[in-house]
Amino acid sequence: MERNDVKIIISGLDNAGKTSILTALNKKYDFQKAIMELKPTIRIEYHKMSFLGNSVMLWDMGGQEKYRKVYQKRQEIYFDDTDLLLYIIDIQDKERIEESLNYLDMVLQFFLKHDIDTPLIVSFHKFDPEIRGDEELNNRIEGLREKLLEKYPTIKILFQQTSIYDLISIIQLISYGLSVFDEKFFDLSELLEAYVDEFDCSSLILFDESGIIISEFYSDEIDPELYIKLLESIKEHLFLLKRMQEEKDTEHNFYNIEANILSYLHSFKIGEYHFFISVIIREELRENLLEIFSEFLEDVIKILNSVIT
Repeated sequence: MERNDVKIIISGLDNAGKTSILTALNKKYDFQKAIMELKPTIRIEYHKMSFLGNSVMLWDMGGQEKYRKVYQKRQEIYFDDTDLLLYIIDIQDKERIEESLNYLDMVLQFFLKHDIDTPLIVSFHKFDPEIRGDEELNNRIEGLREKLLEKYPTIKILFQQTSIYDLISIIQLISYGLSVFDEKFFDLSELLEAYVDEFDCSSLILFDESGIIISEFYSDEIDPELYIKLLESIKEHLFLLKRMQEEKDTEHNFYNIEANILSYLHSFKIGEYHFFISVIIREELRENLLEIFSEFLEDVIKILNSVIT
């Protein structure tokens, strides 16, 4: 990354779930009670985090109509110098989707007018596990994707589906957002893709010490049952990260075998930065993984060094 300060706006209508997303991200391990106690955001709340040596400021912008009017009148103050816009749409609230799209358009017109090349990530939020098979909901999401891509052809837009009941989706939302700032993240993705084949594993995921996913890649052949186990293993690794930090555990390897599936977590440091690599692999391929892992690690460190320095 070339800059040390990153401004990320998290925007959307009131009750879209913006603050819940940040609460889930910050707490990771015990957040649902905190979310139930949340009050509506008044104007703006600021959340600061660190990512690979960069100071990241998240602007959680209250979505009530009275605040939206203030933002519109003073757009330069609120939207100037924005590095990334995360826009949250409550995909279950179909009555307010048009209102949400109008608000998004107001923000994007400012960027277009001032020729500001700000990437946009649209989160179709409240895409909860129990309703993911709903045909009407999925058609609504696909229709919104097509509509936004057609209306804003010059804006870089990524789409995510998120739910506070799926912690991984929240982490991925922020992770994808942070990764747009450096092309070297694409090098990491390509490296992970190559080694998923080399290891013949189901997934490779690179975390930082905050549990933020820096890069990830999954096998195309992963079946639904294994994918569920994979997600459970990722959650287990997040809990392990917390335990390692609390107990100052310096052990590098952690194995968790379940029904012939090996969950492997490798810890390493680059200077003051602590990283973790998660691998989900069949038990019979364990020795193959260990034989070539050091070569893979060298390549990962080489790219990360170029990002950090």
